[in-house]
Amino acid sequence: MKARLFATVPMGIEDVSSKEIEEILGCRAVPDIGKVFFEADLKKAVYCLNLKARTLHKVLIQLCRGNFEQLNDIYKLAENVDYTPFIGENQSFAVRSERVGIHNFTSIDVSRIVGQAIINSYKKSIRKKLQVNLENPDVEIHALVRENEFLLGINTTGKSLHKRGYRVYEHPAALKPTIAAAMLKISGWTPHRSLIDPMCGGATIPIEAAFIAHNIAPNRYRTDFAFLKHKMFKVEEFEEFRKRTLEKERINGFEIYGMEKFQKHLEGGIKNAEKAGVRRAINFKIGDATIKTDYPPALEFIVTNPPYGVRMIPDEKTLHLYEKILETLKNIAPGSTLVLITAATKRFQKAVEKTKTQIKEAKRVIHGQLKTTIFKCKI
Repeated sequence: MKARLFATVPMGIEDVSSKEIEEILGCRAVPDIGKVFFEADLKKAVYCLNLKARTLHKVLIQLCRGNFEQLNDIYKLAENVDYTPFIGENQSFAVRSERVGIHNFTSIDVSRIVGQAIINSYKKSIRKKLQVNLENPDVEIHALVRENEFLLGINTTGKSLHKRGYRVYEHPAALKPTIAAAMLKISGWTPHRSLIDPMCGGATIPIEAAFIAHNIAPNRYRTDFAFLKHKMFKVEEFEEFRKRTLEKERINGFEIYGMEKFQKHLEGGIKNAEKAGVRRAINFKIGDATIKTDYPPALEFIVTNPPYGVRMIPDEKTLHLYEKILETLKNIAPGSTLVLITAATKRFQKAVEKTKTQIKEAKRVIHGQLKTTIFKCKI
């Protein structure tokens, strides 16, 4: 069954996520602001993307999309949808709303009016009043309002896919796994090339690299996908798909390094890798990113999330750190590729100018509440 779907993604990597969806499903994907739209076989898309996708946050079935002028237009758009294929008559639902722009109504108003439209539409179809459960609904419907556009979809994922479940140690400046995976894709790294994160912290980047190298679906063991409650999907069918996916994992020897200056963080990263099931795939070592003798030999790709200097580190110290890292890499790995994310964009650009490093690509990305930039550089 073909269906229209969309995925929510970190703002700034929509093009990367579009390519990933196309690679996994073999369909055309269209990037939007914080979202990607696509049309594909429904079950294949829901099963594959929720298990395998590395850069997506949520996968949703698109119910309607249109423009509006006032709140009542949103009601009409939502009421025109047939919800009976998606919600069983004895199931509950809830509406979660997000609003961006200037409007004379709130996101609470959107949830209220869409919820009423769903109840009325369902009642017209089969003369049954649906139950609302805001705490633990069987079906969660997302209403997204951006300027004058309204988008309605069913959340098949549940909690965001960036919550991989392997973090037993939380680094104070941890990177979202979805952004780490996007950085690896941006770098152009392939598993048979050497890779290091020289400031690996809780090891998010090396773990995501190990997942890619060994064809491991990042959410392979998750048991709380929202679609498991939906009437359109069968648990047994999905478990068979999961089993086939796990059989495709492979364990080979690749050069993936995680280096960290602080013992506490290194031990935490090792614990995370153990929980993720990829400890044997990563070479961990104590080392300083500014000291060339601490690095392993013959490096080809460096992907890292260094300190930004946003909270505690003075601007000049951050600038000096970036300069030292670039100088060190130029000494030990000329011709290599560096991909780095930072909120200290201007300081990194100054360091690049001073060290005569070439920026190949710069991509603005929202990470949490921070405006960051992913830089791809030729060393």
